[in-house]
Amino acid sequence: MQDFRPAAIIRQLSARKRVAAYANRKTAIAFPLAPKQNGRRLACARLWGKRRELGLSALLVALTLAVYCRVGRFGFVVFDDPLCVTENRHVLAGLSRGGLRWAFTTFYFGNWMPLTWLSLMLDGTCFGTWPGGYHITNMLLHTTSVLVVFATFTRATGNLLRSAFVAGLFAIHPLNVESVAWVAERKGALSMVFGLLSLYAYVRYAQGGRFGTLALSFFFFVCSLLSKQTFVTLPYVFLLLDVWPLRRLGIWRLILEKVPFLLAGAALSVVAFLSQSSGGALRSLTTIPLWVRVVNAITVYGLYLREAIIPINLAPLYPHPGVGVSLAGCLASFAFLCVATWAAITQARRRPFLLVGWLWYLGTLLPMIGLVQVGAHRMADRYTYFPLLGFYMAVAWLGPALVPTPTLRRRLVPPIAAGIVAAYASIAFLQAGSWCDSVTLFRHAAASTEDNALTRLALGRSLFERGRYDESIVHLRRAVELDPADAQVHFALACSLQRADCWSQAAAEHRASLAIDEQNASAHNDLGLILFKQRRYAEAKRELIRALELDENNVPAWVNLALLCGEVRDYGESIASSRRALQLDPTLLICRRLIATALRAQGRLAEARQMNEFRD
Repeated sequence: MQDFRPAAIIRQLSARKRVAAYANRKTAIAFPLAPKQNGRRLACARLWGKRRELGLSALLVALTLAVYCRVGRFGFVVFDDPLCVTENRHVLAGLSRGGLRWAFTTFYFGNWMPLTWLSLMLDGTCFGTWPGGYHITNMLLHTTSVLVVFATFTRATGNLLRSAFVAGLFAIHPLNVESVAWVAERKGALSMVFGLLSLYAYVRYAQGGRFGTLALSFFFFVCSLLSKQTFVTLPYVFLLLDVWPLRRLGIWRLILEKVPFLLAGAALSVVAFLSQSSGGALRSLTTIPLWVRVVNAITVYGLYLREAIIPINLAPLYPHPGVGVSLAGCLASFAFLCVATWAAITQARRRPFLLVGWLWYLGTLLPMIGLVQVGAHRMADRYTYFPLLGFYMAVAWLGPALVPTPTLRRRLVPPIAAGIVAAYASIAFLQAGSWCDSVTLFRHAAASTEDNALTRLALGRSLFERGRYDESIVHLRRAVELDPADAQVHFALACSLQRADCWSQAAAEHRASLAIDEQNASAHNDLGLILFKQRRYAEAKRELIRALELDENNVPAWVNLALLCGEVRDYGESIASSRRALQLDPTLLICRRLIATALRAQGRLAEARQMNEFRD
């Protein structure tokens, strides 16, 4: 006799359809049905489950857009956006064959991220220099990631509501604001979409999909690495999901099917290392010793979790403390990590999601934890974009498990979950508002962190871009006090003093900058210009020639050299320098005027007249 009990029915369903069957379990027990009636009821249950899934998806989209709806009115910030967009001629030129070649062959900005450059070029084609378009693209990429997170966890676990909670936390957590509201972090947003699509395709393959599904997962994995090499740890996440919730057996088979992923990840990790090295972003062990890196890494693991739970005082810059890193903070974080790991291991049989979520967080954060130090920051909010998904998952499944009875669980868990999401959404909405422009962003950063040179430098540069030179000088002087060994701080202060017509002070700061970093062509050019205005022509010419030795395409240096040579009546060199500047920028009318003046002084009146006619 055929068994019509709900458990037997549920076993016949795929993981994707179990939610709908469980939703109708009580009804099936109370009213045993004939086979045709039972099939009809299952069809209705599946339809109801699909409607719930679509409704929750729409709710997640609405929640995401509510938090980030203002980004279309935001501008670019001085924090890397000029290098990525506003001063990047390849991006502003839009998609082209030359741009495609450049995207795949350049280590520009210390990164190899061809798909990210192509994405920005597409925005350049569509939006030009309008910042709102680039922000809206980031927001849409994040919204896509939210939906893929929801679909992936729903398919893997069969639990619709808990998966929606994980996706909701991912959608609106304040730590993710940096990855959405910052145009230069396009690489993280794009890499996340491809990485999550790879994860979803893998889950489908693991649940009985064909080999083509695994190949699709590999394709998305490579696309993710071509956007940013963050997802090199994705094969490790595959293995964790094989343990729970997929519960797959056969360790050697599980490892072998991930070998192509591991090889691709290793190859592109080497490329990422070479690109960072070429950009000078990697810090040597002499600058930051190994013991400092280890102590800081342990500390930061704890700090990220603290910010995940209490996301306040978030900032775009957290300067590395160097040898001043706190040993007490390291010990406290180490103790917490040990206790959390012990708890996850002891609960592994009863609650495997705890161990999987905890190992997800620890393992995926490892490449960004600072053992290989890139830049001058100790941590960054954007580094938690993917790792904290494991933490969200553990919380989503642990919370209901701690409530003793099903009745109490139904009454307590939904309002608590909704309250948590609403609270984080409110904080994220306010945090996103701080990214509206550079001055607002770094004023917020200065108020949220202890006084440091990096934040003062960024705020000073932001004020400089606004033409508020006096305010800029105040913050940059403080930055020099905090870090007198930073050449960029001295250079930025010199530029502000120069615009404020404080020529002698500006020259002193340029000399201080060059004493630390003699390779700064712009500093040599600006110092040469100041010396030229002080009529110290020989010294000025040496500085301008040095600037051109360092950067032969430095247009301002060629123009200044042409002006200086014209002033000292070296007309031949003035003409040569002007012609070189015009080769680099044909719109420079000042150079045509200088050539005409020099030709006239040499008695070449016909040529001078032709130059004037061309200029007109």
